[in-house]
Amino acid sequence: MRPRADALAAGLLVVLTAGPTSATSAGGFYARDAEGWFWYREPPLPEPVPVVPAPSAEPPQAPVEPMPPAPVAEVSVSPGPVPLSAQWFREHLDTYRDRAIDDPSPENVAVYLHLQRIAMDKSSRFARVSERVVQGDPVLDEITRRPTANFGANLADKQASAAGDALLERLAGETALWFFFRSDCPYCDAQAPLLEALAQRYGFSVLAVSLDGAGLADGTFPAFEIDRGQAEALGVISTPAMFLARPDQGAVAPIAQGLLSLAQLRDRIVLAAVQAGWVSEAEASRLRSGPADARSAAATLSALPEDPSALLDALRATVLPETRSYIRPDSIQAPR
Repeated sequence: MRPRADALAAGLLVVLTAGPTSATSAGGFYARDAEGWFWYREPPLPEPVPVVPAPSAEPPQAPVEPMPPAPVAEVSVSPGPVPLSAQWFREHLDTYRDRAIDDPSPENVAVYLHLQRIAMDKSSRFARVSERVVQGDPVLDEITRRPTANFGANLADKQASAAGDALLERLAGETALWFFFRSDCPYCDAQAPLLEALAQRYGFSVLAVSLDGAGLADGTFPAFEIDRGQAEALGVISTPAMFLARPDQGAVAPIAQGLLSLAQLRDRIVLAAVQAGWVSEAEASRLRSGPADARSAAATLSALPEDPSALLDALRATVLPETRSYIRPDSIQAPR
């Protein structure tokens, strides 16, 4: 046992003696004890190689100069209306009124009342001048068209009625009235006596046509005809229905499909004759208690003159093409 133990001890001694020498020759491991167990290190990164840009094939361009800013257009602000003008009152008078209502201080109320007074005075002056202008211009004076006095209006109505009677008497000799009714229609019962009175006064012949084959309750127009499709052909949808017929031309003009008074019957008969071309507009105008429609503004103006005098003459020409230019009262000299 002993020689073996000694051999082991000797071998261990040899190992221990040779260890430090090997460690020192290997790089001094024990001298780097500060590294501890974490002795692994990343290898150093290679230094980056500077990149040299390749020469561009295109020639260098000149620097672009910035464009000058576009001029800002000036906004034209239209001036407001002239103070205390008609337009100014339209735009501002309500504001002062509301201010006086919301805050009725003596100053606010007085301001509004003064403005209202000025507006009323301007309106009064306009009314006075308008009266003088109308009196001096028969085109504008309504008295020229129809008298306003009671006796004058009655005379105009009498003349129109006489002209209407003459025209209806002429139409009665050329045309006839067609009357479509139903026996159970109360409006037909009310219309029939008026048609009969009109026929007796002017001489119209009336052809009564029953849609249901029975006569009227009061026996008016006993010699009636029974409808055989005439009502459908004429478009009758309501009774009483009345038409103005001209046998010599085979033409029919509608009057009405509904109840009419005697005055309405007169007017509708003339209107139907005008629409059918059996009466001219000039003849029909005699039934109106006023002048004919010759003074209608049927003409048009291609442009409106700026000068008030030229504009006035142009406007008058559209109403009265045959009249002279407007004569101002201040241009007339009294005879010597």
